[in-house]
Amino acid sequence: YLTASTYLSSRAFPSTLLSHTPSLLQTPDSHPILLPGVDSLNHARANPVSWLVQSSSTSMEGETMSVCLQTHSLFPAGAEIFNNYGPKPNSELLLGYGFTLPQNPDDTMVLKLGGAGSSRKKWEVGRNARGVDGLWMEILDTVKNQPKEEDGDDEEPALWSYMLYASGILDSMSTAMLERLPNVASLSSDLRPDVAIMLAHYIDGQRDILAGLITYSSQMEARALQLAEEDGVDVQLE
Repeated sequence: YLTASTYLSSRAFPSTLLSHTPSLLQTPDSHPILLPGVDSLNHARANPVSWLVQSSSTSMEGETMSVCLQTHSLFPAGAEIFNNYGPKPNSELLLGYGFTLPQNPDDTMVLKLGGAGSSRKKWEVGRNARGVDGLWMEILDTVKNQPKEEDGDDEEPALWSYMLYASGILDSMSTAMLERLPNVASLSSDLRPDVAIMLAHYIDGQRDILAGLITYSSQMEARALQLAEEDGVDVQLE
């Protein structure tokens, strides 16, 4: 068995390439490099591993550093040992590593609200509407800041009326994007089987994210109707 103190791979590199405190977080000063041996290990989501950097110095060559991948689990002899590339969506796994995961919980979609009054900010949303709060608030603020009709009524509309309008915008936007997603079955005949499978994983993730946004918009609509009822207003939706 390999124990938690066992190094899976170790290579020496010039000290200028590696940090003494390696991290999965990217900064403007970080750059990707290929680590022979370590990069041949397959990815397993949430697999506990640690990256260790050790330095040594010699009078002839100066400082050298070695990077080691350390497991936190026991593996029987002959079993495959996995690395962990971090919580990445299929889009990043496909572009950076050439593979995808079925039903990847870390799948995301980047959305941006259009229109003259939008902030042009990009919102990264995941499955089950994870991370949608910022996008929802921008839609709601955009609705609130729309020019009012000059009808002599200066009373501020109720929050529920803004929420109804915003939920309709989010639903329409998500539904339109969902309808534009390609049908993998119609494309598979022109693709290698492995490529078709990866494309299906990616599109399925995008479809699930959009379905989650449609569900979220329905929840916001229901909440708006509840607030209207509390105000004594009976709203009839067409």
